[in-house]
This record gives sequence, structure tokens and C-alpha cells, in this order.
Amino acid sequence: MKKSILLVAIAFIAFSSVAVFAETNGSSNGGSSVTTTGQQGANSQKCTDVTGKVTLVTERYSQNKNKYMNAFQNMYENMNSLMLKLKSDGYDTTKLETDLSQFNNMIQNASRYYNAFEYGLDNSKKGVCGNSDADSGQEFTRAREQLSLCKNEMLNLRTFAEETLKLDLLALKDQVSE
Repeated sequence: MKKSILLVAIAFIAFSSVAVFAETNGSSNGGSSVTTTGQQGANSQKCTDVTGKVTLVTERYSQNKNKYMNAFQNMYENMNSLMLKLKSDGYDTTKLETDLSQFNNMIQNASRYYNAFEYGLDNSKKGVCGNSDADSGQEFTRAREQLSLCKNEMLNLRTFAEETLKLDLLALKDQVSE
């Protein structure tokens, strides 16, 4: 009986080693398809993750951008209409006109920087997903630079409004008292 158990164990080891050998040879020939499929699955998951993150970031920044750009645009329009009214009343508004023109240019620059940021993020996403030849890392770096420029321009807009435009309005107020 002990001999029969020993024979069964040897036969099992022999058959399993043959099966392992056959599987090893098969995986070297056909195993690349499994690896490629695994890489495609990982790339697909990475694309899905990046797409979701880009969408969240873009939505959040877009909401904030719209809020602040609308405020700056409303400020420009209100000050421009006030300037036109004061100009028609005979006040010297040349300084305010030039400053408002500069303020409007700053608004346009901030909007342009933000659009470049969104474009860069989209290109980065396309590069990760394999839909573009663009280097996703470089595109992401450019997008971050554009976002930084946009933030700086919005800060400059706020500072310009508080310091320059406010002083222009105070100068017009002094013209009233003269």
C-alpha cells in the first residue's frame, strides 16, 4: 500500500511538472497577449482616472473663473458707463478712460490665460489616453504655467481696481468740488 501511494505521488509530480513546463512554454509564446491586455487595461484605467480628475479640476476652476470674471466685467461696464456720463457732463475723464482701457485689456489677458490652461489640460488628458502625440507631462506643465499667469492677472486686476481706478474716481470727485 505504501508503494502504491508512493507511485501515485511520483506520477502526480511527473504530470504536474510536465503541465508546468507546457504552461511556461505557452506563456512565452502567447503570454505577451496577456501582458499587452494588462497594460491596455492599466492605460485604460489611467485614462479614466485622468479624465475624471481633469473634469473635476476644470469645473471647479471654471466656476471660480466665471464668478470673478463676471465681477470684473461688471465693474468695467459700470465704471465705463459712469465715465461716459461724467464725460458728457463736461468732466475731464482722460485718465479714467486710459485706465479703463488697460483694465479691460487685463480682463482679456486673464481670460486668454485661462483658455490656454483649459487647452493644455485637455491636451494632457489626450496624451495620457493615447489620442494625441503630445507629451502629457509637458502639456500639463504648460497648463499649470498658464493657470499661474491667470491667477496673477486676476490679482493684478483686483489691485489695479483698488489702487488705480479708485484714485481716478477720487480725482473726478475733486473736480466736482472745484
